[in-house]
Amino acid sequence: MDWTVYWFMLPVCVVVAGVAMFSGISGAALLTPVFLIGFPLIGVPTLTTVAAIGTSLLLETSGFGTGVYRYLKMRLVDTVTARLIVPIALPLGALGAVVSRHAPSQGLRLGYGVAMFGLAWVLFRERSRDPGAPVPGDAKGQERTIESADGRVFRYRASGLGLQRVLSGGGAFVAGLISTGVGEATLPPLVQRSGLPVPVAAATSTVIVASTVAGAAVTHAVQLVSEGGIGAVPWNLIAWAVPGALVGAQIGTRLQGRIPERAARLFFAGLFAVIGATFLLAFTVFVHQFA
Repeated sequence: MDWTVYWFMLPVCVVVAGVAMFSGISGAALLTPVFLIGFPLIGVPTLTTVAAIGTSLLLETSGFGTGVYRYLKMRLVDTVTARLIVPIALPLGALGAVVSRHAPSQGLRLGYGVAMFGLAWVLFRERSRDPGAPVPGDAKGQERTIESADGRVFRYRASGLGLQRVLSGGGAFVAGLISTGVGEATLPPLVQRSGLPVPVAAATSTVIVASTVAGAAVTHAVQLVSEGGIGAVPWNLIAWAVPGALVGAQIGTRLQGRIPERAARLFFAGLFAVIGATFLLAFTVFVHQFA
Protein backbone atom coordinates (compact mmCIF):
# COMPACT_ATOMS: atom_id res chain seq x y z
CA MET A 1 0.00 0.00 0.00
CA ASP A 2 1.44 3.36 -1.10
CA TRP A 3 1.04 5.74 1.84
CA THR A 4 1.99 8.87 -0.13
CA VAL A 5 -0.23 8.57 -3.21
CA TYR A 6 -3.12 10.50 -1.65
CA TRP A 7 -1.05 13.26 0.00
CA PHE A 8 -3.08 15.94 -1.79
CA MET A 9 -6.18 14.97 0.21
CA LEU A 10 -4.76 16.80 3.24
CA PRO A 11 -5.21 20.31 1.76
CA VAL A 12 -8.34 19.25 -0.13
CA CYS A 13 -10.03 18.15 3.10
CA VAL A 14 -8.96 21.32 4.94
CA VAL A 15 -10.86 23.33 2.33
CA VAL A 16 -13.85 20.99 2.08
CA ALA A 17 -14.36 20.65 5.84
CA GLY A 18 -13.93 24.39 6.37
CA VAL A 19 -16.55 25.15 3.72
CA ALA A 20 -18.92 22.53 5.12
CA MET A 21 -18.68 23.86 8.67
CA PHE A 22 -19.37 27.53 8.00
CA SER A 23 -22.07 26.88 5.41
CA GLY A 24 -23.86 23.85 6.86
CA ILE A 25 -23.48 22.09 3.50
CA SER A 26 -22.58 18.41 3.46
CA GLY A 27 -18.83 17.89 3.09
CA ALA A 28 -19.53 14.59 1.37
CA ALA A 29 -21.33 16.50 -1.37
CA LEU A 30 -17.95 17.97 -2.29
CA LEU A 31 -15.79 14.90 -1.61
CA THR A 32 -17.70 12.32 -3.65
CA PRO A 33 -16.98 14.16 -6.96
CA VAL A 34 -13.29 14.29 -6.00
CA PHE A 35 -13.24 10.51 -5.56
CA LEU A 36 -15.32 9.48 -8.56
CA ILE A 37 -14.26 12.09 -11.12
CA GLY A 38 -11.08 13.71 -9.80
CA PHE A 39 -9.18 10.50 -9.04
CA PRO A 40 -9.56 9.01 -12.57
CA LEU A 41 -8.56 12.34 -14.15
CA ILE A 42 -5.30 12.70 -12.17
CA GLY A 43 -4.42 9.03 -12.41
CA VAL A 44 -4.38 7.94 -8.77
CA PRO A 45 -5.92 4.64 -7.60
CA THR A 46 -9.69 4.90 -7.88
CA LEU A 47 -12.46 3.87 -5.50
CA THR A 48 -15.65 1.98 -6.27
CA THR A 49 -18.82 4.04 -6.12
CA VAL A 50 -19.93 2.55 -2.80
CA ALA A 51 -16.42 2.84 -1.30
CA ALA A 52 -16.33 6.49 -2.37
CA ILE A 53 -19.68 7.13 -0.69
CA GLY A 54 -18.63 5.36 2.51
CA THR A 55 -15.26 7.15 2.65
CA SER A 56 -16.94 10.52 2.06
CA LEU A 57 -19.28 9.88 4.99
CA LEU A 58 -16.41 8.75 7.22
CA LEU A 59 -14.45 11.93 6.51
CA GLU A 60 -17.55 14.05 6.98
CA THR A 61 -17.95 12.41 10.40
CA SER A 62 -14.42 13.50 11.33
CA GLY A 63 -15.02 17.09 10.36
CA PHE A 64 -18.52 17.39 11.75
CA GLY A 65 -17.48 15.71 15.01
CA THR A 66 -15.03 18.53 15.62
CA GLY A 67 -17.71 21.04 14.60
CA VAL A 68 -20.16 19.54 17.11
CA TYR A 69 -17.65 20.01 19.91
CA ARG A 70 -17.03 23.65 18.99
CA TYR A 71 -20.73 24.49 18.53
CA LEU A 72 -21.58 22.91 21.89
CA LYS A 73 -18.80 24.93 23.47
CA MET A 74 -20.24 28.05 21.82
CA ARG A 75 -23.66 27.09 23.29
CA LEU A 76 -25.47 27.56 19.97
CA VAL A 77 -27.12 24.13 19.68
CA ASP A 78 -30.88 23.81 20.20
CA THR A 79 -30.56 20.51 22.06
CA VAL A 80 -34.33 20.00 22.31
CA THR A 81 -34.67 20.02 18.52
CA ALA A 82 -31.60 17.83 18.08
CA ARG A 83 -32.99 15.22 20.49
CA LEU A 84 -36.23 15.10 18.50
CA ILE A 85 -34.58 14.53 15.13
CA VAL A 86 -31.45 12.43 15.76
CA PRO A 87 -33.33 9.24 16.84
CA ILE A 88 -35.13 9.32 13.47
CA ALA A 89 -32.26 10.38 11.22
CA LEU A 90 -29.51 8.10 12.57
CA PRO A 91 -31.14 4.70 11.86
CA LEU A 92 -32.48 5.87 8.50
CA GLY A 93 -28.97 6.94 7.48
CA ALA A 94 -27.70 3.47 8.38
CA LEU A 95 -30.56 1.90 6.40
CA GLY A 96 -29.61 3.97 3.36
CA ALA A 97 -26.04 2.69 3.66
CA VAL A 98 -27.30 -0.91 3.64
CA VAL A 99 -29.48 -0.30 0.58
CA SER A 100 -26.60 1.36 -1.31
CA ARG A 101 -24.64 -1.93 -1.24
CA HIS A 102 -27.37 -3.52 -3.36
CA ALA A 103 -28.10 -0.61 -5.70
CA PRO A 104 -26.51 -0.48 -9.19
CA SER A 105 -23.43 1.77 -9.27
CA GLN A 106 -24.61 3.60 -12.38
CA GLY A 107 -27.92 4.35 -10.69
CA LEU A 108 -26.12 5.78 -7.64
CA ARG A 109 -23.93 7.97 -9.83
CA LEU A 110 -26.78 9.34 -11.91
CA GLY A 111 -28.89 9.77 -8.79
CA TYR A 112 -26.09 11.81 -7.27
CA GLY A 113 -25.95 14.06 -10.32
CA VAL A 114 -29.71 14.66 -10.21
CA ALA A 115 -29.52 15.31 -6.45
CA MET A 116 -26.92 18.04 -7.05
CA PHE A 117 -29.33 19.86 -9.36
CA GLY A 118 -32.04 19.55 -6.73
CA LEU A 119 -29.71 20.94 -4.08
CA ALA A 120 -28.72 23.83 -6.34
CA TRP A 121 -32.40 24.69 -6.84
CA VAL A 122 -33.11 24.57 -3.10
CA LEU A 123 -30.19 26.90 -2.36
CA PHE A 124 -31.15 29.28 -5.16
CA ARG A 125 -34.76 29.51 -3.96
CA GLU A 126 -33.91 29.83 -0.28
CA ARG A 127 -34.55 33.25 1.21
CA SER A 128 -31.96 35.10 3.25
CA ARG A 129 -32.56 35.98 6.87
CA ASP A 130 -30.93 38.37 9.30
CA PRO A 131 -29.04 36.00 11.66
CA GLY A 132 -29.92 38.08 14.71
CA ALA A 133 -33.48 38.99 13.86
CA PRO A 134 -36.39 37.62 15.83
CA VAL A 135 -38.43 35.04 13.94
CA PRO A 136 -42.20 35.51 13.78
CA GLY A 137 -42.82 31.76 13.39
CA ASP A 138 -45.97 29.97 14.35
CA ALA A 139 -47.76 31.50 17.35
CA LYS A 140 -48.31 27.96 18.60
CA GLY A 141 -44.61 27.13 18.40
CA GLN A 142 -42.56 26.55 21.51
CA GLU A 143 -40.89 29.74 22.69
CA ARG A 144 -37.17 29.29 23.27
CA THR A 145 -34.22 31.40 24.32
CA ILE A 146 -30.57 30.53 23.70
CA GLU A 147 -27.68 32.58 25.02
CA SER A 148 -24.42 31.82 23.30
CA ALA A 149 -21.03 31.77 24.99
CA ASP A 150 -20.19 35.18 23.50
CA GLY A 151 -23.32 36.77 25.01
CA ARG A 152 -25.64 36.81 21.99
CA VAL A 153 -29.26 36.08 22.89
CA PHE A 154 -31.61 34.38 20.40
CA ARG A 155 -35.36 34.34 21.08
CA TYR A 156 -37.63 32.46 18.71
CA ARG A 157 -40.58 30.10 18.42
CA ALA A 158 -39.69 26.59 17.23
CA SER A 159 -42.56 25.24 15.13
CA GLY A 160 -43.26 22.53 12.57
CA LEU A 161 -40.78 20.09 14.10
CA GLY A 162 -43.00 17.08 13.37
CA LEU A 163 -42.62 17.62 9.63
CA GLN A 164 -38.96 18.47 10.16
CA ARG A 165 -38.40 14.96 11.53
CA VAL A 166 -39.87 13.56 8.30
CA LEU A 167 -37.72 15.83 6.11
CA SER A 168 -34.51 15.08 8.02
CA GLY A 169 -35.32 11.37 8.10
CA GLY A 170 -35.76 11.30 4.34
CA GLY A 171 -32.56 13.28 3.87
CA ALA A 172 -30.73 10.87 6.19
CA PHE A 173 -31.78 7.86 4.11
CA VAL A 174 -30.58 9.58 0.94
CA ALA A 175 -27.31 10.53 2.67
CA GLY A 176 -26.63 6.90 3.53
CA LEU A 177 -27.46 5.98 -0.06
CA ILE A 178 -25.48 8.61 -2.02
CA SER A 179 -23.55 10.51 0.71
CA THR A 180 -25.50 13.77 0.73
CA GLY A 181 -28.98 14.93 1.68
CA VAL A 182 -29.44 15.16 5.44
CA GLY A 183 -27.87 18.59 5.92
CA GLU A 184 -29.69 19.99 2.92
CA ALA A 185 -33.01 18.59 4.21
CA THR A 186 -32.38 19.96 7.70
CA LEU A 187 -30.73 23.38 7.71
CA PRO A 188 -32.96 25.35 5.27
CA PRO A 189 -36.27 24.14 6.80
CA LEU A 190 -35.02 24.79 10.34
CA VAL A 191 -34.53 28.41 9.33
CA GLN A 192 -37.45 28.97 6.96
CA ARG A 193 -40.15 26.72 8.44
CA SER A 194 -39.25 26.10 12.07
CA GLY A 195 -38.05 29.63 12.82
CA LEU A 196 -34.57 28.96 14.21
CA PRO A 197 -32.08 31.83 13.81
CA VAL A 198 -29.34 31.00 11.30
CA PRO A 199 -26.46 30.47 13.81
CA VAL A 200 -28.66 28.23 15.99
CA ALA A 201 -29.95 26.33 12.96
CA ALA A 202 -26.41 25.81 11.61
CA ALA A 203 -25.17 24.49 14.95
CA THR A 204 -28.20 22.25 15.47
CA SER A 205 -28.00 20.94 11.90
CA THR A 206 -24.34 20.10 12.48
CA VAL A 207 -25.26 17.87 15.44
CA ILE A 208 -27.98 16.13 13.40
CA VAL A 209 -25.72 15.64 10.38
CA ALA A 210 -22.79 14.38 12.47
CA SER A 211 -24.97 11.79 14.21
CA THR A 212 -26.52 10.64 10.94
CA VAL A 213 -23.33 10.34 8.90
CA ALA A 214 -21.56 8.60 11.80
CA GLY A 215 -24.16 5.84 11.73
CA ALA A 216 -24.07 5.60 7.93
CA ALA A 217 -20.25 5.67 7.81
CA VAL A 218 -19.93 2.88 10.38
CA THR A 219 -22.47 0.82 8.45
CA HIS A 220 -20.54 1.31 5.20
CA ALA A 221 -17.23 0.45 6.92
CA VAL A 222 -18.62 -2.74 8.46
CA GLN A 223 -19.95 -3.84 5.07
CA LEU A 224 -16.64 -3.07 3.35
CA VAL A 225 -14.66 -5.08 5.90
CA SER A 226 -17.12 -7.98 5.89
CA GLU A 227 -16.92 -8.26 2.10
CA GLY A 228 -13.26 -7.45 1.39
CA GLY A 229 -11.42 -7.66 4.69
CA ILE A 230 -9.63 -4.87 6.55
CA GLY A 231 -7.66 -4.04 3.39
CA ALA A 232 -10.85 -2.98 1.61
CA VAL A 233 -10.81 0.26 3.62
CA PRO A 234 -8.58 2.88 1.90
CA TRP A 235 -6.40 3.56 4.96
CA ASN A 236 -3.73 5.34 2.90
CA LEU A 237 -6.35 7.90 1.85
CA ILE A 238 -7.89 8.23 5.31
CA ALA A 239 -4.47 8.83 6.88
CA TRP A 240 -4.14 12.10 4.92
CA ALA A 241 -7.79 13.11 4.74
CA VAL A 242 -8.82 12.87 8.43
CA PRO A 243 -6.22 15.41 9.69
CA GLY A 244 -7.32 17.77 6.92
CA ALA A 245 -10.97 17.38 7.91
CA LEU A 246 -10.16 18.10 11.57
CA VAL A 247 -8.20 21.25 10.75
CA GLY A 248 -10.80 22.45 8.25
CA ALA A 249 -13.62 22.01 10.76
CA GLN A 250 -11.80 24.25 13.23
CA ILE A 251 -11.44 26.94 10.59
CA GLY A 252 -15.02 26.60 9.37
CA THR A 253 -16.65 27.06 12.78
CA ARG A 254 -14.68 30.28 13.26
CA LEU A 255 -15.97 31.56 9.92
CA GLN A 256 -19.64 30.84 10.73
CA GLY A 257 -21.66 34.03 10.42
CA ARG A 258 -18.75 36.07 8.99
CA ILE A 259 -19.51 35.44 5.32
CA PRO A 260 -22.67 36.99 3.83
CA GLU A 261 -25.38 34.33 3.72
CA ARG A 262 -26.77 35.31 0.32
CA ALA A 263 -23.36 35.35 -1.37
CA ALA A 264 -22.43 31.94 0.05
CA ARG A 265 -25.82 30.47 -0.86
CA LEU A 266 -25.69 31.63 -4.49
CA PHE A 267 -22.09 30.48 -4.83
CA PHE A 268 -22.99 26.98 -3.67
CA ALA A 269 -26.09 26.90 -5.85
CA GLY A 270 -23.90 27.52 -8.89
CA LEU A 271 -21.23 25.08 -7.70
CA PHE A 272 -23.68 22.22 -7.18
CA ALA A 273 -25.34 22.86 -10.52
CA VAL A 274 -21.91 22.51 -12.16
CA ILE A 275 -21.20 19.33 -10.15
CA GLY A 276 -24.56 17.86 -11.19
CA ALA A 277 -23.95 18.60 -14.86
CA THR A 278 -20.42 17.21 -14.64
CA PHE A 279 -21.64 13.99 -13.01
CA LEU A 280 -24.36 13.40 -15.58
CA LEU A 281 -21.96 14.04 -18.47
CA ALA A 282 -19.16 11.95 -16.95
CA PHE A 283 -21.37 8.92 -16.37
CA THR A 284 -23.39 9.09 -19.59
CA VAL A 285 -21.44 10.67 -22.47
CA PHE A 286 -17.98 9.83 -21.05
CA VAL A 287 -18.96 6.78 -19.03
CA HIS A 288 -16.16 4.59 -20.44
CA GLN A 289 -13.52 6.98 -19.15
CA PHE A 290 -14.89 6.91 -15.61
CA ALA A 291 -16.16 3.33 -15.41
